[in-house]
Amino acid sequence: MLLGNSLLLNLLSLLYLYVQNILCEQFHEEFIRPDFCTDKVLSNLESYLTLESTSAIQCAARCSLDNKCLSVSYRETDRTCFLNFGLLANDCGNGVTLTNTVYYQKKHAVKECMNNGTLVNNDCVCYGGYVGRYCERLMTDCSEGYREMYEDAGIGLYEALPTGAPQSFSVTCVMLHGGRNLVLRHFTPAYTLNRTWVQYVDGFDHGIHASWIGLEKLYWLSRIKTFDLFIEFQTKEVPATYKKIVYKNFRIGNSSTNYQLRGGQLNRARSQVNATDCIFGLVGSSFSSYDMDNNQVSGLDCPLKYGGAWWYNGACAQCNPTGNLYHTPGGNRTWADDEVFWEPFDWTPIGISIWLVN
Repeated sequence: MLLGNSLLLNLLSLLYLYVQNILCEQFHEEFIRPDFCTDKVLSNLESYLTLESTSAIQCAARCSLDNKCLSVSYRETDRTCFLNFGLLANDCGNGVTLTNTVYYQKKHAVKECMNNGTLVNNDCVCYGGYVGRYCERLMTDCSEGYREMYEDAGIGLYEALPTGAPQSFSVTCVMLHGGRNLVLRHFTPAYTLNRTWVQYVDGFDHGIHASWIGLEKLYWLSRIKTFDLFIEFQTKEVPATYKKIVYKNFRIGNSSTNYQLRGGQLNRARSQVNATDCIFGLVGSSFSSYDMDNNQVSGLDCPLKYGGAWWYNGACAQCNPTGNLYHTPGGNRTWADDEVFWEPFDWTPIGISIWLVN
């Protein structure tokens, strides 16, 4: 019986050595240690799968079976194998120094761009909101898109996936001045912003005429990062003249709070006009539309009075950015309750844009 067990152990040992030899041959044929950045391994941000392996050879063998895998990092202390969709850059820009960790890459591996990105001068050019060295993930917001890839792209519709959001969504970005997320745009009087609660939650887009990002998107964008809210009025058409009001630390609550306004401090130093601090008195208020009036003061019906939707409290608000546009001669106010206004100004704009800026 003992002899039989000993024979079985010997056979298993021989089989293990045979398999290891096969893996070693495969490993040496297909994988190399680069002669640059010898003290670096690829950042785990470029790993798509983590698994346990008994050795770096076994880790590399697992990679060899997957066309998506271009390189591996193996941490010897806990036998962790990282399969990477990327390669260590010649300048080590995507490398990190980790103790007891080795890096190998496929000998004939070629840098590949993901999600329809194109390779130009060994760099991936990404589209549609994808960012990263290999276009491997979606940007969290327009400001990250600007920093990562799109600083010269102008205005456009991009896909974003803010941190923690359950799914991605489209957002209009101006990839200038650090990358701006469009919240509201209104320039055509025939397109009013007196919309339903569902439309304000989901958003609507009529191009330059009228658009609103959607409260759900606005919540996810402002949930983690600190943003400024830029309110920009166009007061004259020829030549175009703009006036800007800036609020810092803008954020709102989620749907369970009816998108309660949680923060917004007037930044007078960055504002171009001496405006009333309209938002300060509205912090703590929930958003309201004509079919969902969440104003804590009953009987006012602010959405009906102001012809739009906003955060209202007390005597409604000292501003009405979602009201109606009245293109009056000289841009003078009509003093109608439902026009776009911001106290204490006696003018009404021909158009308004609101941006979320990081």
